[in-house]
Amino acid sequence: MTNSSVEALIAKYDRPVPRYTSFPTAVQFTHDISQERYRALLTGLDPNEELSLYVHIPFCHSLCHYCGCHTKITASYKPVSDYIRTLLKEIELYGQAIGHMIPVARVHFGGGSPNYAHSEDLFAILSTFSRYFDITENTQIDMECDPRLLSPEKIRAYCALGVSRVSLGIQDFDETVQCAINRVQPYEQVKDCVQTLRAEGIHDINFDLVVGLPEQTVESVTQTVEQALSLSPQRIAVFPYAHVPWMKKHQLLLEKFRLPGAAERFDMMETVRKILVHSGYKAIGIDHYALESDTLAKAQEQGTMRRNFQGYTDDPSRTILGFGLSSISQFDGAYVQNTTDAPSYRSALVEKRFPIKRGCVLSADDQIRRSLIERLMCDFVIRLDDYPQIAAPWDRLSLLERDGMIEVKSNTLKISESGKPFTRVVAACFDPYFQPEAGRHAKAV
Repeated sequence: MTNSSVEALIAKYDRPVPRYTSFPTAVQFTHDISQERYRALLTGLDPNEELSLYVHIPFCHSLCHYCGCHTKITASYKPVSDYIRTLLKEIELYGQAIGHMIPVARVHFGGGSPNYAHSEDLFAILSTFSRYFDITENTQIDMECDPRLLSPEKIRAYCALGVSRVSLGIQDFDETVQCAINRVQPYEQVKDCVQTLRAEGIHDINFDLVVGLPEQTVESVTQTVEQALSLSPQRIAVFPYAHVPWMKKHQLLLEKFRLPGAAERFDMMETVRKILVHSGYKAIGIDHYALESDTLAKAQEQGTMRRNFQGYTDDPSRTILGFGLSSISQFDGAYVQNTTDAPSYRSALVEKRFPIKRGCVLSADDQIRRSLIERLMCDFVIRLDDYPQIAAPWDRLSLLERDGMIEVKSNTLKISESGKPFTRVVAACFDPYFQPEAGRHAKAV
């Protein structure tokens, strides 16, 4: 594809569009999920079907100016310890409501910076889970980590807790970019973390990179990727920076720097893709890469890869229970999100109420569309005959086909190579709720 063709596609399709880590998306969540309805979802869980647990630790020691997460900055540990004591009450409330042990496929600690928490507090969380859920040696425990907060002592403690996969937030190795985003972590510091993790027995290591950050260039991103490759992570996620200052006011601090435009961001993503694929990584979905030996690459090959609020995953669980502020629980027929307000979270648990704020009950049509959109996001291809209940939006699809972004043959819709960067745009064609309004979603590129 020529540069002019790429620029034309970007000009036409680089508009706000959902990331489709769920369907319906969080924009459609309402406030009509009652305590009784939520309790019925919990008591209706199959005791023989594995589920996964997500724990949100919304604390960091400093503010990264690009951050779009729900987190709180604190230099004192007391708010963290107080929060975890409250979170333990939430786990107990869930366990008592469910009333029976359920096997757990995975526990994921997200944030914020989960490794800000003391190891003994993480142990308390896992111990409390074990009272109500069946956590075994086969349960995979994952943790997102800030390399600046890792130490050999913490890493040894995580091994003892059973952590087997760690995701390191790298973002960028360029010092100029790091200073601009207020996240300085030298390459040597990350290298030391990786070496210690492997020495202690944690070999499944993910890196998170971000493109489109202030002061980034194609050349600087290339160097960052090459430095990342020198440490041989199992997976690399490459996310486009989402500039949403209407939601995260601190991102306004980045506007005094040079922010790459859409065409340059596209070039960055393409450059990263070419380097990683050439280096033996398999492209996974729209923004992940994995070595062929990794379980995520195998899941993609077998057609079992999933997409949820953590992105692309090989987690087979249909149910994910979320704990902590802003966390989202996922069921076959519903999503339910906790409050983001700390006082409301505490008071609900003191009163033995679920600290839920909003959610979405899926209709039969929603569930079919969720499957269709997930397969598009994961496989880039669907057979329209598999979804006879959904009327194909030919008016929009024909435009995409005319622009070479999709191919439709024998009622099979396939996203072309040139269309893959715009996969979210294709998925949005099947989203009846989607309104292309600025201020609701990040742009497609």
